[in-house]
Amino acid sequence: MDPIQPKSAITPVTADAPRGQRSAKTGSSAPSSVPQEQVTLSATAHALLQASGNQSESSRIEALRSAVQSGSYAVSPAKIGQGLLQDQQQLLARPTPAARA
Repeated sequence: MDPIQPKSAITPVTADAPRGQRSAKTGSSAPSSVPQEQVTLSATAHALLQASGNQSESSRIEALRSAVQSGSYAVSPAKIGQGLLQDQQQLLARPTPAARA
């Protein structure tokens, strides 16, 4: 037996085919005992989702998106450098694991 060859045929699954639908090539179907996934959000999660839908931020993101698509977005190397320096300073200010012990 060749170890590289699969023992059974692999059936391709398309993204638009629902679970358990018969495959046109093999005629087989997925087991009907496959559990369906379900997610329930708590009231706190709903409140967080609503709070994160800040209109001013989403309008800012949309403005950035349209500027990038139109090619009018200007990259500021100075702002990038300042951000990198701030990140580096924050990393250096943290105590090392050896210093904590």
